[in-house]
Amino acid sequence: MTLIEITIGLSIAALVMTMSVVAINSLTDAALRSAAVELAGAIKYSYDRAIMQHRVQRIGMDLDTGEWWLEYTENPFSLSEQRLEGEAGFQRDEDGKIVRSDDEDLELELGIDRDTDPEVREALEGGRGASFMQEDDEPRKLPRGVTFSRVWTGHQEEPFTKGIAFLHFFTSGFSEPALIELMDADEDVVVLEVSPLTGRVRTKQQRFDAPEVKEYDGYDEGDE
Repeated sequence: MTLIEITIGLSIAALVMTMSVVAINSLTDAALRSAAVELAGAIKYSYDRAIMQHRVQRIGMDLDTGEWWLEYTENPFSLSEQRLEGEAGFQRDEDGKIVRSDDEDLELELGIDRDTDPEVREALEGGRGASFMQEDDEPRKLPRGVTFSRVWTGHQEEPFTKGIAFLHFFTSGFSEPALIELMDADEDVVVLEVSPLTGRVRTKQQRFDAPEVKEYDGYDEGDE
């Protein structure tokens, strides 16, 4: 083989390698975009469903497993005025029940006895004990390589980076404000910003800073 033939061969090999890398990156970006579109659709669905069915809806997002699911409750429900602190969300106990590690501290602060009647406990907790039912039999999963990197909602002091986060939708057409950050293996991000008054979702391709949120109507709203 002449030097020219070798040079041409190396150039073709380099071109094929470059095209392969571009194709892989395109597939990764497609997975991130697909996850954002599907989740945005679920947010819009939950917002509309809460109004039409006159029930509180919410989306659960597991930052550790990348799973997410839709839930609803027919019970009266309102968010506690006490915002959740820390970067760890809810966890599942040995029985699969979703709990917070600080539930016992909250009970002491609210003066709730562990032996109190469940219905009374629910009222004292601002509806935190309301029974939510999952709409689908199985949770959905983010595409391979895509994760929930951070999730912030209006009832949190700071974004969760692990555990389970919830985004609530109320019967009057009010949603919690929320910022949901999706990240792929290349650390590209898409942030879904949820408007509290319309449930509309805007997307951004940059990481977010959690805003300071003052009192908002969702704290006092139930299923009245």
